[in-house]
Amino acid sequence: MTILHNPALATPEKQQISLGFLPLLDCAPLVIAKEKGFFSEQGLDVGLSREGSWASIRDKVILGLLDGAQMLAGIPLASSLGLGSPKVPMVTAFNIGLNGNAITLSNPVLEEISTLTDQPMHSAEGLALLIQQRQESNAPKLTMASVYPYSAHNYLLRYWLSAAGIDPDNDLNLTVLPPTQMAQAMKKGQIDGYCAGEPWNLIAREMGVGSAVISGYEIWNNCPDKVFAVTRSWHDAHPASHQALLCALIQAAAWLDQPQHHEEALDLLLKPEYLGPALSILPREQLSLRTTCFFRYAASYPWRSHALWFLYQMQQSGQLNQQIDLKQVACQVYRPDIYREVAHAMRFPHPAIDCKPEGFHSQEWVLQGSGGAVTMGSDLFFNGATFDPNVC
Repeated sequence: MTILHNPALATPEKQQISLGFLPLLDCAPLVIAKEKGFFSEQGLDVGLSREGSWASIRDKVILGLLDGAQMLAGIPLASSLGLGSPKVPMVTAFNIGLNGNAITLSNPVLEEISTLTDQPMHSAEGLALLIQQRQESNAPKLTMASVYPYSAHNYLLRYWLSAAGIDPDNDLNLTVLPPTQMAQAMKKGQIDGYCAGEPWNLIAREMGVGSAVISGYEIWNNCPDKVFAVTRSWHDAHPASHQALLCALIQAAAWLDQPQHHEEALDLLLKPEYLGPALSILPREQLSLRTTCFFRYAASYPWRSHALWFLYQMQQSGQLNQQIDLKQVACQVYRPDIYREVAHAMRFPHPAIDCKPEGFHSQEWVLQGSGGAVTMGSDLFFNGATFDPNVC
């Protein structure tokens, strides 16, 4: 595969760019695009701003204090619908990666479960037994946290709980915390479990307060998680700058998926301005980028079927009550057409369709795309469910 550093696209309208990120391992494409000079090769002078929460990132992008940012995949959809924030249409043309999340339970909860059942830790049935016991004894409900209401973390957590017959809204308390606060909140006894991205599950284990019981990959093989997003008005005003950003991010994603680059990538991520302070507690040998797909399996492609899955989860969880055209929203926010234009200029194979079915492939499979075949990964759900976005 040949990647051109300067494909024949228009000159960026805006060169001085400020992008936001959270200190998570999957901020890597933004960090690598800056540190390896991929942004500058596109004529961009990009500054990266480390933020403290997803709400802060959302608000700063909406207000124009940031030009764009690493975001949870549900944020552009929620913002465009006016859920949890003023209604500001956003677009994403780049998926940051697949996988990287996990559900962690506290040591006391795990000890209680072990006295009730010999079910494996990754099964939520043991947690269901503990919840039932607490209900019968009028004990306080367990408290579980996710990083944001409109996040893959929240939906994967709900999905896992519901499969065991646990009602996420009535059988326990669900709360929201920034990922940087999860392990400390568990240490203080404020939460009993959480779903978050790495390194925050590793940090809980290193602190001796909890252990991951199931990964996001085990719940949904190669599930989407984060995207790079801008407001629609910013894209409309700076389409060439947006394309230049995508060129650099795609190149960074391809670079990251080459195993020989992982150690250098970790060195860059551990710099103080990125993840250094957050990861200081972890031994270097525990850190790995292998659990996240950044480029292979079309990981950077913004599938509209992923957008539809998130929108359906919003409906299922009661977040989205109004009758809306989900397909229309998915098409307005997720823009594979923009990705394809950039990918064509960069001369590498990419999907030629907007949607794909989920839950049908137990191993790698091949999709005939533009410019050649695209190898895709498994996409099974842990409970055998399928999702066929036939509305596309």
